[in-house]
Amino acid sequence: MDTGSSSEAVDTAALENAAGPAVTSFCWWRGDLPQDVCEDYWRDVHGFMFARVAGLWQYRQLRLDANRPDLWPAVQGLSFDGPGVAQPQGIPHGLFLSEADLAAFGNHPLPKEAIPNDARNFIGRIGALLSPATRGRTLIDRINDPAMQGPPPMPAFVLCFVPRTHASPEEFHRYLIEHVAHPWSEHRDVQRLRVEPLPPYEQSAMRSPGVAHRWPSDETYLGWIELAVRNENVLGELLAGSGADGLARQIKAVHTYPIREVYTIISAGRPTEVGLRGYPAVQTIAAAGAGNQHSREVLDLLFGDAAHGLDQLRRHT
Repeated sequence: MDTGSSSEAVDTAALENAAGPAVTSFCWWRGDLPQDVCEDYWRDVHGFMFARVAGLWQYRQLRLDANRPDLWPAVQGLSFDGPGVAQPQGIPHGLFLSEADLAAFGNHPLPKEAIPNDARNFIGRIGALLSPATRGRTLIDRINDPAMQGPPPMPAFVLCFVPRTHASPEEFHRYLIEHVAHPWSEHRDVQRLRVEPLPPYEQSAMRSPGVAHRWPSDETYLGWIELAVRNENVLGELLAGSGADGLARQIKAVHTYPIREVYTIISAGRPTEVGLRGYPAVQTIAAAGAGNQHSREVLDLLFGDAAHGLDQLRRHT
């Protein structure tokens, strides 16, 4: 059972690229609750529910800071600003190995009813999008920590792209992959890059009663890139290298959200210990040096089939 530590033997990009369908949800927290309450509920209460349903190959929660337009040089025709009300505070990102796994997950009572009904406890607005298989790709990952827990080891960002209105989704996705993601992934100081094309947003792919689903502005995203770099100055170098004029012809705006923390609830088809126990319990176990709590026997006794993730699904089908 993965405790959340990194391993040089693991190829994170290969693990993620084994997956097919992807779900990206943009979340805005409830305004009547403190942000830390919403985020802790998301990880330690809501996240538990995902970890007890077989079907997901990977499920991570990305906690975001406000947009950073200052990281980019000025480019005529390209905006890096975004209204505060439109800036999401969190992105849950899920990967499935197959359409069959996605269907099995969706048909379980927890994702079908309990999880959507629970969202109102901490989310004020949500926009979830389901990307088709084989579109999203992790082009490089030198960090190689498929079960990251807490602050990233280097500057990391979610870059969200607003297209020009003349481009079709297919044309825009091709441009984003071939002319932005691939060249950027070849920069010597890029440590991780995953590109996730998105379908046009019409309505949320996950209906959560009591939670608003309308996008908070007219500028919806048609794709995003997860980027980790050695230092913040790399972003300006990437833009210069990609051809800023060409970028401005295809892209209306780029919003740059620093990733403050990452919590991995499911990795390679199995819940992490953070997914099973919650982050505070994992921290306490580590502080006490209680290695016996990591044993497969203890986890099986405590959590039963939930500890086996996709293996559980395979045994029952």
